[in-house]
Amino acid sequence: MAKHELDRSAVGFWQLAYQSISLVSPAGAMAATMTGAAVYAQGALPLTYIIGFIAAAFSINTTVQFSRKLASAGGFYAYASHGVGPRYGILTGWLFILSYFTVVTNGSLFAGAVFIPGLIQLLFHIVMPQWIGYLITLGFIGFTYYFAWAGIKPSLKYSLSTGTLEIIYLLVIGIGLIIVAGSHNTGTVFITPHLAKNGWSGVGIGMILALFSMSGSSGAVALGEETQSPQRTITRAVLTSFAFVGVLFVLLAYAQTVSWGPDKMTSFANASVPGVELVMDHFGIVWAVILALFVINSFLAGALAPANSAVRMLYAYARDGVIFPSSFSRIHQRNRSPYVAVHWMMLVATLVTIVFAAIFGPFNGFLVMVTISSVALYVGHLLANLAVTMYYLRLREFRLIWHGIIPSLASILVLFGIYFTLVPMVYPVILAPIVTLVWLILGWIFIVRQSPDQIAKAGKFTV
Repeated sequence: MAKHELDRSAVGFWQLAYQSISLVSPAGAMAATMTGAAVYAQGALPLTYIIGFIAAAFSINTTVQFSRKLASAGGFYAYASHGVGPRYGILTGWLFILSYFTVVTNGSLFAGAVFIPGLIQLLFHIVMPQWIGYLITLGFIGFTYYFAWAGIKPSLKYSLSTGTLEIIYLLVIGIGLIIVAGSHNTGTVFITPHLAKNGWSGVGIGMILALFSMSGSSGAVALGEETQSPQRTITRAVLTSFAFVGVLFVLLAYAQTVSWGPDKMTSFANASVPGVELVMDHFGIVWAVILALFVINSFLAGALAPANSAVRMLYAYARDGVIFPSSFSRIHQRNRSPYVAVHWMMLVATLVTIVFAAIFGPFNGFLVMVTISSVALYVGHLLANLAVTMYYLRLREFRLIWHGIIPSLASILVLFGIYFTLVPMVYPVILAPIVTLVWLILGWIFIVRQSPDQIAKAGKFTV
């Protein structure tokens, strides 16, 4: 194998599907994002997730259309470069790197310093000192660092084995909660927006959170150079993982709503770990502890998946001689990972997590970083949606519905997502668009300093 070449046959269909599923982090999203969506959607949470599933399908279309033609470790960096041009592609990938990176940091901080202390307090009535939460956070980052360095095979083997058990368990408790709800089961939660806070407004804001939680299915594309038969496998894996996650989220949204009570969802949203509380109330502490362990594991896998994607994008930039030093493209000869990129990314992730936790505290630090991640992801998808239209026009294979109408609808929904993420603009969330803008400016400064030869080949490598 070449010194700078990834393992071209490391990833099969199911491993790739679980890369996408892990980036979505089903149990972690149930504990964090779904609880956040309930603040606005309240008793209409199931309706919100059905609409979110449909909205996410529009965004996934862009990934599917590109993956049928292109496969690269650069992911959306390569997609947009082929669609519009190298400079455009560099900026698009630059946003996805920021988004994936801040998923690693915010997920680790939330799990270690917010979720686990809340869980300990719920189960054992013990208030954990904050410094212990920070140590657990560093442990999460250390876990991600090890598996990202160890190579894609161990990473996806871990994600596949634990992720399968996680999904089975979530299906079991979801169905179990529906059964124990008995006469409280109702279809009104799927058709009545008035159950949400401020009606359709609450449904809309909740839908944006649901859309964000499902959009991780696109994370598989950065493994394009390590996937067997990538043009076929990536498309199937993205669609399969998206369908799995969408059905599971709708089921869990319904199960938790009817079990808690559609008219009581304000208290659900204000609970620290409402899903665990529900399971403990209906099935006992053993089932609740098992769920909590799966949530923790989901946060671990949910930090590892974006780390793997981000590292491969760094590798692709460095290989093309763009922004990052060429050393980032070095491949470990035994485990076939871009180990230099791993070292640097995880070092920066540790420092950023410590700084945000020190300045804002654990929850607000998580909130700022998750908002940065969402804004960067939304803007990145906006650029990608335009790129897929331009790409198929260049190929003279343009189809109005798939390459024109659906990407346009996806962009409209993304613009709503940006608006509802930032309005009202309150501190410290207002820092998120500022950080994203500074990041874009830095990216443009790097671009104008590149030579024409470097720019010309940026994002062009595919397998």
